Amino acid sequence: MNNLNKFCIIVSNLRKEKGWTQTSLAKKLGISSQSVSKWECGIGYPDVTLFPVIAELFGVSVAVLFGETLVSEDNMKNCSVHERTFVFEQLTNIEIRVGNLCRIEVIDGENENARLDIEGDASFIEFFSVEKEYGGIKIEVKNPNGAGEKWTPYDRNGYLGENIIRVYTGRSCSNVDIYNYLDITVEEKEKENGVYEWIFHI
Repeated sequence: MNNLNKFCIIVSNLRKEKGWTQTSLAKKLGISSQSVSKWECGIGYPDVTLFPVIAELFGVSVAVLFGETLVSEDNMKNCSVHERTFVFEQLTNIEIRVGNLCRIEVIDGENENARLDIEGDASFIEFFSVEKEYGGIKIEVKNPNGAGEKWTPYDRNGYLGENIIRVYTGRSCSNVDIYNYLDITVEEKEKENGVYEWIFHI
C-alpha cells in the first residue's frame, strides 16, 4: 500500500497525542478545519510545502509522516500483522464508527480490567484506531480506500478470515454507540448472555 495513504492515520494519531482538536491544528497551520478533516478521512492531502511545517509542529521528522511505524500506545499488548490487543480500565462508554466490513462484539461482564481484541486483514488493522476517554473509548474503523460515502472493496492480500472487533467491558452493563457512516448493511443481534453483536456486510 502506498505510504501516502497512511498519512490519514498518522496525522490523526499525532494530533490526538497532543490533545489538539482538528480545529486547533488547522489554526496552527493557517488552514480550514475541513482540510484537516479530509486528511484524516484519507480523501485529501496537504500541499507538499506543508509537510515540513506539519512535521515541525508535531516534533517529528517528515519521514514519520510517511512511515509505517508509529509509537505504540502503552497498553497495546501485541503487534502481529493480523491482530491487536489493548487493555483498559473498566469501560462505561464505547463509541464505534464503522467504515469497513466487520463483526463487532461487545461483551459485558464484571472484571478488573477491560480488553479490546481486533483481528483481520492487514489493511483492516492498519486503518483501525482507538482513543481513550474518561470511562470509555472511541474506536474508528476506516475504509482503507478512503471513500467518504461508499464502501469499495480493497486488496486483502489473500487474507480469508473475518474482520472482528471484540470489546470486553469489564462491567455488568455498558453504553454502546455504533455509527455506520458508509453504505454498509448492518445486522444487529439482541443482547444475549451479556453479548451485543453487529455484523457489517455488503
